[in-house]
This record gives sequence, C-alpha cells and structure tokens, in this order.
Amino acid sequence: MSQPTVLVVGAAGMQASSLLRGLHRSRLPMKVVGVDRKIPAGELTDGFPPMRWEQVDILTEGHRLRDLCAEAAVVVNCTGPYFLLGDAVLRAAIDAGTDYLDICDDADATEALLEQDAAVKDAGITALIGMGSAPGTTNILVRLALDNLPDGDAEVEINWVVDCHDMAGAVVPHFVHSFRTAISGASTMPDWDELQPRTVVFPDPIGPQTVVTLSHPELFTLPRFSRVTRAHNRGGLIPVDHTMLGWLLARLPEHPDRATDGAALSRLFDGFASRKTTHTRLGSGLIVDVRVGSEGYRYSSGATTTQEDATGVPAAAGVLVALDGKLPGPGAIAPELLSPADFFAALRLVSAGGGGLSVARTRDGVETEPARIRDLIAQSAQHTTPQETR
Repeated sequence: MSQPTVLVVGAAGMQASSLLRGLHRSRLPMKVVGVDRKIPAGELTDGFPPMRWEQVDILTEGHRLRDLCAEAAVVVNCTGPYFLLGDAVLRAAIDAGTDYLDICDDADATEALLEQDAAVKDAGITALIGMGSAPGTTNILVRLALDNLPDGDAEVEINWVVDCHDMAGAVVPHFVHSFRTAISGASTMPDWDELQPRTVVFPDPIGPQTVVTLSHPELFTLPRFSRVTRAHNRGGLIPVDHTMLGWLLARLPEHPDRATDGAALSRLFDGFASRKTTHTRLGSGLIVDVRVGSEGYRYSSGATTTQEDATGVPAAAGVLVALDGKLPGPGAIAPELLSPADFFAALRLVSAGGGGLSVARTRDGVETEPARIRDLIAQSAQHTTPQETR
C-alpha cells in the first residue's frame, strides 16, 4: 500500500515546524510535501520528517497549488494571518477534491471559510477550520465537557495568555486584528476599559496575568456547532505592557493595503520588544470554563510550552485523524465536531509530553473535585457526533 501524502502549505513557518516535528514523532508512514514562498536554505533534519519542497506563491500560482493538492491525502494550511490571505488554499483543496485543515485563529476569516460549506460538500471533502490550540484544543475540550454535563444551554469562558517572546511573523498582525474586531458590531476601536481588563490566576509557572476581551473563532463556532449559547474570550500577552502595545497598534490608522499594514505592525511591535523586553520567558496559560446551569468543568494549564508547539502539535493530531478517515463530513466544520477520543489518541502519538492540563468539576463556578481526562473521554465515547445548528 502506498504511503499517504501530506501537503503542508506555509511549511517554513514557526507553527508548521512544530506540526512537522509532531508528524515525525508519530512514526506513521507518510510522505510530506512542504510548500512556501521561500524554501529554507538548508535541509530540515533535526526531528523533521524527510520532505520534498515546492516553491509556490499561493496568491498568484493557484494552478500549481491545486495540482499539488491533488497529489495529497490531506492539505494543511499553516499560512497567516488568515484575515489577510483569505481562502486561497481552501479553494485549491476544493478544486482538487482533497481534505483540508488549517490553524485559522481570526474570527472573521473563520466565518468566511465556513461559508464555503456548500462548495466543500459538493467536492465531497471535509475542511477542518481552526485546528490549533485556541481555537482547536479549546473547542474539543468544550465538546468533552458538554458530553459529560446535563442537557441544557451551555456557557463557556476562555482565558489565555502567551509569552511576548512567541510574537513573531504573522502572529503580530493577527493579535492586533483581534483588538480591531474585539467587540462585534462596533464602528470604532474600543477604549481600554471597554475591553474589560481583569486579572486571572493561571497555574504555575504563569500565575496572575491581565487579560482583555478579544475576538476569537470559538465565539462564532461554538454556538453554531454545539449547544453553547454564550461564549466569551479573553486573552493577553506576558508581560501586560505588550498587550497594551497590541491595543495601541490597533488604534493606528490602517494602511489601505492589508499586507503593508501587517508588515508595518510587525516592525513596530518587534522594535518595541527588542528595546523593552527584559523578562525571562514564562510560557503560556489557559483556563476553559464550561457550565450548564450550576454544573460545570474547568480545564487549567500553565506551562513553558511555546506558542508554536501549542498550535502545531494539535494540528498534527488533526492530520492523523484525517489520514485515519475519521473526520466528520463532508463539509466545512470546526474542531468541536471531532470525536474527543480520536483526537486525544492522535495527540498522544504526536506530542512530546508536557502541557500540564488539569480538569476539575465545578458547582456555581467553584471547583469541587478533580476529574480525569481519560474518564471524560470514556463517557464522551458514548455520545454521537453533535449535529451543527445553522
């Protein structure tokens, strides 16, 4: 039997490098083709699978991208920011009839990609949108909690922080864009107080950090694909002055050309960081609260994990689920439609360990007793895939 081909677009980027190392750790037979505007000068060998490289500009060489997609069993889109680059890779996957997944973390871009559902279904494929950390793992954790909670409408609160040292490349304009779109329907940039800053205590080594209201795909997808009726997302950078920098940059006039705007924002952020950043890197923190009435579950983590690993490793797990033929579909879907059992089984194969995720039962928002992920997965396995609500 021939080995399946995985096509990774944006393969020279940070998140893609972590995805590639995850695929290599799985030791599963596959061929990997990397696509990027610029091919790395040296061969990637340290923890990476053997690869074939193709130099392609996805915005001007759609025909070449389509032909490469046609060779693959699954296409992984690691380009960004997604609000800027749009749906070029998804359109190529649709034309080629090849399953697709990405790590899209822009709320408006996620909505636009999911609107391709009819075309994705007509092509007979599945497009998994937002298969990173947040969104991605967060969505599946919410699904896992809902499978273990009573019937009824659910509420979700997501709080996260990442270290400013992880802000590079496309991550910067994405972060700024999250401020510009933080309040749905707002015609002007929100003032700082409108973002409702608050202190959240994350597990060690992260500790208390300031988070603010930001737009995020889970706020759109969870009410669409699950029984969540209210969702809130707050995030920030460590230290907090870098969060404030992102907010200040978002208040600058936007350049008419989005690519120029994104490049300028990255330069401004990098210039500030290079002069002002003196703290030792801490890592990232995540708290996800899921509640139905008074009952709930709270997931918490604090770890030195880099953002690229937190994003790329879950994406690698999504690739294994796709290669195993376990993506629900056809259609354009969000991660909360995946089977938690399938995802976590794949995650064990691609993970290097660590992460420090814990879970506890809650009543009226107060932790009552610890729980175990494996027990929640066992209970979740008795549920069928939830039907999307549109």
